[in-house]
Amino acid sequence: MEQVEMTVKRKAFLEELPKVVEEALKEYGPRLRRIEIVEDEKGCYTVWITYDSDFRPRP
Repeated sequence: MEQVEMTVKRKAFLEELPKVVEEALKEYGPRLRRIEIVEDEKGCYTVWITYDSDFRPRP
């Protein structure tokens, strides 16, 4: 069966990034596929967390 990847978005300031990443590691563990951090023009960061989901669409 094909894996379904899901992505969640979190907003954070620079000093909060370590905590956001740590929480993602704890929550998704081995299902975690990637974390992408993007800074906006105001100095805030968007953290995109992609993981393998248990969700399975109906056939």
